[in-house]
Amino acid sequence: MEYFAKAMAELLGCRSCYVAMISSSGLEEVRIGDAPTDPSCTTMVERIARTGTPEDIASLEPINSRTWFVRKLIGAEPPVKSHSVIGRFASDERATVVFVAGWRPTALAAAEIPGLAHTVRPLWNAAHSLARQTPGHVDAQLWLEELTFPAIVADQSLHIYAVNRGGRVLLAKRQLLRMDGGRLAGSCGSVTESLREAVGKVLIESGTHGSFNTTVPLSMDRQQFAFAKIGVVPTHDKLGQALIVVPQFDDVQGAHCIASAFRLNWAEERIVTRILQFQCPRDIGAELRLTEATVRTYTKRIMLKLGINRQSEFFLLYHLTQSPFGAGRRENSMSRLVSDLRLDEEGSMRLRRVGKHSPD
Repeated sequence: MEYFAKAMAELLGCRSCYVAMISSSGLEEVRIGDAPTDPSCTTMVERIARTGTPEDIASLEPINSRTWFVRKLIGAEPPVKSHSVIGRFASDERATVVFVAGWRPTALAAAEIPGLAHTVRPLWNAAHSLARQTPGHVDAQLWLEELTFPAIVADQSLHIYAVNRGGRVLLAKRQLLRMDGGRLAGSCGSVTESLREAVGKVLIESGTHGSFNTTVPLSMDRQQFAFAKIGVVPTHDKLGQALIVVPQFDDVQGAHCIASAFRLNWAEERIVTRILQFQCPRDIGAELRLTEATVRTYTKRIMLKLGINRQSEFFLLYHLTQSPFGAGRRENSMSRLVSDLRLDEEGSMRLRRVGKHSPD
């Protein structure tokens, strides 16, 4: 998609280009130029994709530069009078592609449209072929959408370049993070400044091989504790951009993963779920109709099975059993975690290499 965006921008004489591919798996986007990501345009892009029929030949037409979503997709119009172009076509991958390019110094002439429209699909096919042949090429947006956690790509000034599905939902809530003039902002000025400093540190120290070793608290509220992990975007052509991931806490899923990895029974899994909800033994007992003493006995038995000594380590196990990717990769992560367990001399299960382990 990025190769196609660059080719269309050059063909049409534009400095910016937005490309969206809409398929049964959802919406995928890529931008080149100065355009920030704006999740408010998603509905309009999907509406454009639904016009016409899949058998239509590629459509290409000038579009009013004052249209609000054009400016949000490709950036603000330059001071000098400029023009933009919108296109739509059905790809061979059973998806619909919508693109918006600008800003052209001159309007697209009616005589130019038929010839340019017939070049769109060949350019798309050539871009796909080039992407497959490029060693080590990673489509940043496709990779981003595989992440189950909200993820945002931004530079040191917090200018947003890409957002995945979860990130768009997070920004729309405007609680932990929000978008302010195309830039990422926290819930307060100190969080925003911490994000900016952390991104700068990662980009300076890690180069192109950075890991997610920088953490920024987004909220210290016990009911909504949240943090962001920051690292370098794992592509060779995204220098100067950082990947910001906001892990989401799911106590039910976390307890299920722990129970599966350590073969806990259903009753023990229910106890773990409530421990991950910060409930004390008395409250757990009241909810499950058990005595407080029974809950404490269960908890000690569970901790012995897990090979941990403190209840805070339940949360460490929670993070170790979670993969940032989809279900298939989560299963691979679980398999590796279980293989990293060994039976010590006293017969209790303990994690080894915890300090070296990182999710897939």
